[in-house]
Amino acid sequence: MRTSHRAALAAAVAFAGLSAAIVPTNSAADTRSAFADQAVRAGLTAAQTAGLQQRVAAYLDATGGHRIALNKIAVKGGTILVTVPGETYARELNGVLDRSAPASALAAFWADCPYLYFCGWKGANRTGDQWNISKCGVQQEIPDGWNSGGSWQNNQSSGTRARMYGKSRNLVYTTPPAPYGPVNGDWAPVWYVQAC
Repeated sequence: MRTSHRAALAAAVAFAGLSAAIVPTNSAADTRSAFADQAVRAGLTAAQTAGLQQRVAAYLDATGGHRIALNKIAVKGGTILVTVPGETYARELNGVLDRSAPASALAAFWADCPYLYFCGWKGANRTGDQWNISKCGVQQEIPDGWNSGGSWQNNQSSGTRARMYGKSRNLVYTTPPAPYGPVNGDWAPVWYVQAC
C-alpha cells in the first residue's frame, strides 16, 4: 500500500515538471518540493526521477529509514545512496556532474567511501547503490536485494576490521585491517555487517 502511494506521488511530481518552488517550512509538501527542485538541478529526466522515486520507496519500506535527499536515505547506523536510473555509479545529486572527466575519475568521485566508514556496493567494482555504515559494535542488516555479487571497502581508522555475518549471525568473514579495498565479493552469504 505504501509503495503504490509513493509511486503515484512520484508520477505526479514527474508529471508536474518538477518546477515547484521551495518554501522554508517543514511540511511534507515542502519536502517533496525540495526533492523535485533537486531533480531539476541535477538534470534528471522525468523518467529518471520516477524510477529513482520507486527505488527509494522500496528501500524506505524495507529499512524503515528516512529520506534525507532525493537519492539518499538515512538508515540505522548509516546511509544508502541510490544510483540514478541509467547510471553506473552512486553519486550525491547535489554534486556537479562533469561528463568531460574520464570514466575512471568519475567512478572514483561518485563511489567514494568516507573515512571511518565501511562501504558496500550492490555491484562489482563499486557500482550500483552504495551503503555506508560506521556505528561500532552493532550488526547492521545489508540492504534488501543484495543477494549476489557486489563490492566493499573498509575505510575505518587504521587497523580496524569489519565483520560479516550470515543469516544465523554466524561469522562469515573478517576484513583485513583498514584501510583496505575496494574488493569485489559476494553478498549472498552475508546478512549483517559490523563496521567495527
